[in-house]
Amino acid sequence: SVINNFKLLGLIIFVGIPLPGTGAWTGSLASHVIGLPKVSSILAIIQGVIVSGVIMTVLSVSGKIALG
Repeated sequence: SVINNFKLLGLIIFVGIPLPGTGAWTGSLASHVIGLPKVSSILAIIQGVIVSGVIMTVLSVSGKIALG
């Protein structure tokens, strides 16, 4: 349904934000709490992890983050 699609988009965005506490583990807990189907949740979480990885790669390569 349309509401589940928005929940999945929200899950992708939540997992894709590279901040502490937002990631695959928390996203899987959130998807269970809001009652999303497992297969859809897994795909959304994978997409979110990819988005987060791309964001961190771009920030690291561009020198926006000090790498210790």
